[in-house]
Amino acid sequence: MDRRSFLKKGTLATIAAAAALYGLRQAPADSAEKPSPHPEGVDAGFARAIPTHIALSWTEDPTTTQTVTWQSDAAAEKGLVEYQASDKLTPARRSDATARLFTTDLGSTRLFSAVLRGMASNTRYIYRVGDGVCWSSWHTFTTAEAHAEHFKFLLFGDSQSGSNEPLYAPWALTLHNAFRANSDARFCINAGDLVETGQSGAHWNAWFDAAQGVIDTIPQMPIDGNHETYPAIHDPADPTHQRYLGTFPVFYDTQFQLPQNGPAELRTQTYSFTYGNVHFVALDSQEAEEKHDILRKQVSWLEADLAASTAQWNIVLFHRTPYDIKLARNNDYVKQIFTPVLDKYHADIVFNGHDHGVARTFPVKSGVFSHQPSQGTVYYVTGRSGNKTYDDLLKKPCNSYFYNPLDQPNYLVVEVQGLLLTVKTFKQDGTLLDTYTLDKANDTTTDSHLPLPEPTHA
Repeated sequence: MDRRSFLKKGTLATIAAAAALYGLRQAPADSAEKPSPHPEGVDAGFARAIPTHIALSWTEDPTTTQTVTWQSDAAAEKGLVEYQASDKLTPARRSDATARLFTTDLGSTRLFSAVLRGMASNTRYIYRVGDGVCWSSWHTFTTAEAHAEHFKFLLFGDSQSGSNEPLYAPWALTLHNAFRANSDARFCINAGDLVETGQSGAHWNAWFDAAQGVIDTIPQMPIDGNHETYPAIHDPADPTHQRYLGTFPVFYDTQFQLPQNGPAELRTQTYSFTYGNVHFVALDSQEAEEKHDILRKQVSWLEADLAASTAQWNIVLFHRTPYDIKLARNNDYVKQIFTPVLDKYHADIVFNGHDHGVARTFPVKSGVFSHQPSQGTVYYVTGRSGNKTYDDLLKKPCNSYFYNPLDQPNYLVVEVQGLLLTVKTFKQDGTLLDTYTLDKANDTTTDSHLPLPEPTHA
């Protein structure tokens, strides 16, 4: 067995071992890597002729297009997507994929991406990817409904393994349990720190292996976090010496195909898209690691983007929360640069990660808290979907809800119904932790009965 085969096999083994270690139920059968018929002798190593890491996203209009990305052997030269409406009343079509070489510490692979265009809205399609000879199994996706006002999506906090070893069984179980309980979710979002070590092929292998069965069925629209910038650690005698050097999130940028409408230097890390009556904005808060003035570079773009939005709801996502809940941590520089723009153009709710706890603020604008969502922005920290916990989290006066998920990971289900937006937070096992509603029609929230905190200018 060659080194690449050994590492790939080891990655899958660590997921199974972690599941046993954590006492977790197995993920559903359709989350496992799907076998496909292929010629004997095809390399079964890090990247095989049979496509792996199949992922959906959007780079264009969600109602009529779908972007599909996958990996294959570095020697592969051709990529195709075959697809048709699931009722099979129209002939199958094929779309050529673009290819690029992707090199990690485990070796090189070929990344393929294709944008499927001209499809009917709110329609279920079947698809497979390959080179015309070696194909994946068949998967499905559903295009967005035009002008949709009722839909839900899944939202996950940090899915990183919290270890130098790629132990992503907790993330696998959180994701698959969430999708099993919400099979009508139209897409999912990760709020940063998808992996522990952003420039590690083994961690990304484990993350994608864990996510198969979901992100090949509904689009994944991720946000980058600080751990996406971290280099692989090569010195076992000093496992932390390179830890926080940071760089641009190269592996993240390369593997995910996302809208390219952000600032020129930060595309893929900063972008926006509209689904139905909601406009989503993704920002990059990792200035400390990337060592560039990236926050201010996003301000003028953010202003223009929010000013142009005509959606009923504006949701903004970035990793570091302006309203932190971890002892001895603050992100004041993020707050000082981003929140004035969010106040000016009224973002309805901001979702963040980084602190691995669940917390939300009252609506706040310029440091003044309100019971009326029209008078401020709610900042919601999303918890953790992986295995990393903090025991030094604390509720702040600005938090109307707080929970430290030490016992098990959690996930969020966000449902939009016209002028009503509801966020439900669940433990990994499906236990409901919290329900929170923003009601634009009546300008109220679930917390309108609670006493407001004093204004702050921090």
